[in-house]
Amino acid sequence: MEALLRWRGEDDELISPVDFIPLAEETGLIIPLGKYVLQQACFDAKSLIDQGANIIVSVNISAVQFREESFLQMVQESLQVSGLKSCFLELEITEGVLAKNIQRTQQLLSSLRALGVRIALDDFGTGYSSLTYLKSFPLDVLKIDQGFVRDMLVDKSDAIIVDAIVRISQAFELELVAEGVETLEQVSALQSLGCRIMQGYLYSKPIDYEEFVALLHSGRFGFK
Repeated sequence: MEALLRWRGEDDELISPVDFIPLAEETGLIIPLGKYVLQQACFDAKSLIDQGANIIVSVNISAVQFREESFLQMVQESLQVSGLKSCFLELEITEGVLAKNIQRTQQLLSSLRALGVRIALDDFGTGYSSLTYLKSFPLDVLKIDQGFVRDMLVDKSDAIIVDAIVRISQAFELELVAEGVETLEQVSALQSLGCRIMQGYLYSKPIDYEEFVALLHSGRFGFK
C-alpha cells in the first residue's frame, strides 16, 4: 500500500498534493508535514500487521525532506515510536533526489538500507533517467510511471519504454511496480512482459485507512 496525502479544504473538498506540496517545500513546512505522514503511515502499517496483514507501506519522500540533516534520525524515530519493523517500510524517492549531492545520497541510502528499510525509485524514466543510478545507488524497487502505462496499449513508443524498463529491472534484479493500472488489458500486457506487481484504480481509488481495512476484510485480496 502507498500512503497518500490530501488536504481537506473549508468546503470539505479534497485538495490534491500537486496544489500544496510545492508551497510546503518552498516554506519549509514539508519537514514537519513529512514527519507526520511518515509516522502515521508507520502506525497504520503496524496496526495492520497486528491484525494479521503483513503489508509493506510505501511513503513518498520530498527532495527537501531528503536533504534535511535529521532525515535519517526521523526515519529511525518513526520506526521506534510505531513499533514497525523496518522491512515493512518502503521510501519512494525520485530521480531528481539522486541527481544532487551524489556522495551524501549514497551514504544516506546505504544507512537506510542498513536499517532494513526498502528504497523505491519512483516515476522511473520521466526525470534525469540514467542507468548509472541503478548501479551506483542501493535500490530495491523500480516504479513504472503511470504515463507510460496509460497509453502502452495504443502507443508503440510507450509499449517499447515499458518493455525496456521491465528488462532493466530484471537485469538489475530489482522489484518492479507498474503505476496507474486501470484495465484488465493493461494487466495482461504487463504480465506478459514479466511485471507482477501493479497499482492503480483497477484495484482501488485512494481511500482512507478505515476504508482500506474494510477493503482488506472484504476478502478481495486474500485477507480475512
